[in-house]
Amino acid sequence: MKRIYQMLLAATVAVAAPLTIVPLAQADDFDDASLPVYSEFTIDGITAKVTKGVNLLDDPNGTLGAFSDFYYNEGVVTIDFNDPSVRESVAGKTNAYTFGDESMIFTFDKALGVDRTDVKSDKWAPTGANAEKNTSDYLAVFQGNAVTVDLASSLNYFGMNWGALSPENKFEFLHVDDNGVETSLGLFDYNNVFGSSDSKLPTQAAHHNNEYNGYVHFYANETDGLFNRIKITQSGGGGFETDNYSFRFSDQSFDFEEGTDTAQTPEPGILLGLTAFAGMMIRRRLMA
Repeated sequence: MKRIYQMLLAATVAVAAPLTIVPLAQADDFDDASLPVYSEFTIDGITAKVTKGVNLLDDPNGTLGAFSDFYYNEGVVTIDFNDPSVRESVAGKTNAYTFGDESMIFTFDKALGVDRTDVKSDKWAPTGANAEKNTSDYLAVFQGNAVTVDLASSLNYFGMNWGALSPENKFEFLHVDDNGVETSLGLFDYNNVFGSSDSKLPTQAAHHNNEYNGYVHFYANETDGLFNRIKITQSGGGGFETDNYSFRFSDQSFDFEEGTDTAQTPEPGILLGLTAFAGMMIRRRLMA
């Protein structure tokens, strides 16, 4: 009984604290000092947000490109394309590879190297968080080829270093059921991600002819937005330069502010019920 009393008292104190109603993020709220967001766009259960990303602690000069702001968070897995020895062909599949993690299969429409789609290193590599030149390997996709990333289970978060931002760069997120039937959850591109009048372009790189780079985060804002397939395509001239893919497997929606699964908060009615019951228990104790 003492333990129950303590738990209910704690619940009462928690409920007694002021409740803050937080509105949905608006474009003019993007300038968060802790994690500046330059643009935001939502399609149903999936939200895209663009930041500068971060340079790794052991690469402060950004020579490996920008990484996810959640890189160091528990449960986040990153593929950086830098170690050719971990790239392996997938048995029984054409033009399919893993890059160090068998739970993520990259399938190309055509062989790597065809139509210039390849893992490479050149001046067009997506930049570091502060526009530094990335001298590491990255994945480029050109018109005439595309890559589909299949995941072993559902993701609630995917991020990538997005280089030389272009209207022809396209991301599609899908859910594939147990029968192999795929459902598109949203098609994102430069035009809708940066479509708001309040959007800002992140990092301008002189060595990219002053084109912009950034780190784009896609996440499930509700469980209907969980996805297990990603298609990356280039619809016009030029390339789609990408690097430092980060993934988070989960069956829960994603909390962008915390970089974790969305916390499960008791319904207000339950909290009020606990408060009333706790108050009754306290009165009985005082009267005893």
